[in-house]
Amino acid sequence: MKLSLDPSAVEPRDVTPESLALARWYDANPAVRRLWGIQDPETLRVVVALEPTHDGDDVLPAWAANYRAWARELRSLTRSAVQLELFRESAFEDIEFRAESVVIADLFWRDPAVLPAAL
Repeated sequence: MKLSLDPSAVEPRDVTPESLALARWYDANPAVRRLWGIQDPETLRVVVALEPTHDGDDVLPAWAANYRAWARELRSLTRSAVQLELFRESAFEDIEFRAESVVIADLFWRDPAVLPAAL
């Protein structure tokens, strides 16, 4: 099964402690452009799209510098086993997930591709 990248296609879920923790973490990390939280039976998958560098479209420097610390922070905040994944926007495809998975967060207010057209 695939998760659509269109935020209007994701049904709102009940707020959970994990989704609140993900929202707080997203707010505190401006390098993260977009975040999806997917609760799998064994783990919490956190998929992030990052802001590219100012001198190009590369997200790998920020990922390499931060992913271990971010994974530790997310495990601590959510009190869950976390699988942190990088979403490569250059390979813009839907995110694969299992039928029994539940999307608990789709945070995108920093992503210019999905900002509302009119306020």
